[in-house]
Amino acid sequence: MKENKKIGNSILSKFNKISWLLFLLFFMLSFSESKAQSNAIRLKVMSFNVCRSGELTQYSVAPFANLIRQYQPDFIALQELDYKTTRNTGIDFLTKLGAALNMFPVFGRTIFYQGGEYGIAVLSKYPFLLVKTEPLPSPAGTKEQRAVLITEIRLPSGQDIRFVSTHLDHSTDAVGSEMARALNNLLLKDDMPIILGGDFNARPETGTIANEMQSWKRFCNNDPTSPDNPTSKIDYLFGYPKEKCRTISYQVIARTGISDHCPIVAEIEFQ
Repeated sequence: MKENKKIGNSILSKFNKISWLLFLLFFMLSFSESKAQSNAIRLKVMSFNVCRSGELTQYSVAPFANLIRQYQPDFIALQELDYKTTRNTGIDFLTKLGAALNMFPVFGRTIFYQGGEYGIAVLSKYPFLLVKTEPLPSPAGTKEQRAVLITEIRLPSGQDIRFVSTHLDHSTDAVGSEMARALNNLLLKDDMPIILGGDFNARPETGTIANEMQSWKRFCNNDPTSPDNPTSKIDYLFGYPKEKCRTISYQVIARTGISDHCPIVAEIEFQ
């Protein structure tokens, strides 16, 4: 009987140790998963072609600020911005819009135009670490010089991220594809999280998107984005590295009455 009792106690002791080890393993895995989730970067981002720097609003920033404020994006990629041109009555549209939204503005010139400049822009809730504008190639058939505006931003968590705005040419798919390849060469150099927004002037089935943007995660779907009552999908939001990011929500904001493009907004996450 004593021998049986000893054997029973030994088995119980081993069982308790195994149970404790299993519990410890479960706890460590749960903690690791919780930590990974807590390190995830969650952001709200927008891309918006503002139609010749607010031509449809007589160059007033107020309707744009009122619309954008409803969605509270962390970053906005903007296209078709005038900087002190004759057309937009000599105003600095971007700086006024940034001030109205309490966001940091940066402008990237693509061409000199009507006594001022014309190009693309980024608005950010957080200060910029780096800003540069890179010209895109202008192969035969290009209608206008294009560029990409690259920014690097440090989030409150301490994580650095690239946020990029661009506006590709609308002439041919071959031209758009060459510009998209140049974008990849400029941007896909390391594993820093990248968000790219812009007017690509290309439908999803074209080579520009279907072939050249395969390395990117598409944060948006194929719902049309242009014109204001949209029929054509040409505006996009992309993420990189694609295996580390996902779309939480996405929306096309149609029939705003202030542009010939619909703003697009997505809540996204990087792991």
